[in-house]
Amino acid sequence: MRHGSLSIGILAIAIACGLLANAAPARAAAETWVSGTGTNAGNCPVTAPCKTFQFAHNKTNANGSINVLSAGSFGPLTITKPISIVADGVEAAILGGGAIGAAIKIEAGVSDFVSLRGLTIDLRGTANIGISFLSGAALHVHNSVIRGTTDGISFVPASGTSELTVADSVIANSSSRGIRVDPTGSAGAKVVLDRVRVENAPFSNFGIIITGFSTSGSITATVRDSVSAGAGSAIIGIVASDDGSGTTNVMIDRSASVDNTTGIQASGAGARIHIGDSTVTRNSTGLKPFSGGVINSYGTNKVDGNTNDGAATNIIPMR
Repeated sequence: MRHGSLSIGILAIAIACGLLANAAPARAAAETWVSGTGTNAGNCPVTAPCKTFQFAHNKTNANGSINVLSAGSFGPLTITKPISIVADGVEAAILGGGAIGAAIKIEAGVSDFVSLRGLTIDLRGTANIGISFLSGAALHVHNSVIRGTTDGISFVPASGTSELTVADSVIANSSSRGIRVDPTGSAGAKVVLDRVRVENAPFSNFGIIITGFSTSGSITATVRDSVSAGAGSAIIGIVASDDGSGTTNVMIDRSASVDNTTGIQASGAGARIHIGDSTVTRNSTGLKPFSGGVINSYGTNKVDGNTNDGAATNIIPMR
């Protein structure tokens, strides 16, 4: 009798364990999917994609990826881990900033890399940032369009030396700044802008601003094959600024600043710009070293057709 009771007890425990296992929540996945017709349920596999980036983000492992299966609007989103968002051949839109004040806010860990590819962020003139980077090791933005924002990209890390890479992207109709690099505290930044267009911002203050005024750290940046154009009443197309508590060094190569109040400006004792093979035209002032800032020209630029062309601080011979 005792033997029978023991067998029944073991069977009951086995059944209970099986039920608990079946009731356990699904684990996060290395790869999740979203679709314009998806539903925020489950673990977002390709066979049952989810509806929003935020839901998929919460279901994705660190160093995983969110993939866009079909066109839709998927935001806004706060990113808190190393992750990639990939939209290849489909429109992946974010049309609002909501309570977080940005289409995408990044508050990741100090060693976290975030990669965004193929996104369309259109905030339609609302008072929100396109991409707001507050912390993380690196942000990479490729093949994306950002328009109708206050700042298109705001890169404002508070510690460490974070990296920003933007390539093959367009930032248009920003009301404040197209791209803002502005570390705080003692943070530094390493920046590459490659084949980037900042355009058509009639009320913007800056097209591209790279400033060390808020930090004692150092900033190095390269702007290559890029354009800051059509900004109308914008103060400056491309500016490097630093009060000298740190250093801000910007290399401008094969790029253009057109139709701004000032084309290219270096402002403050810590600001250095090197420029070569670039075009500065149709601005009120072309080149403007200001308040101790330095513009070094390799002598291969086209600075012409401005109301006042201005002049570089130094001409550096080609080697």
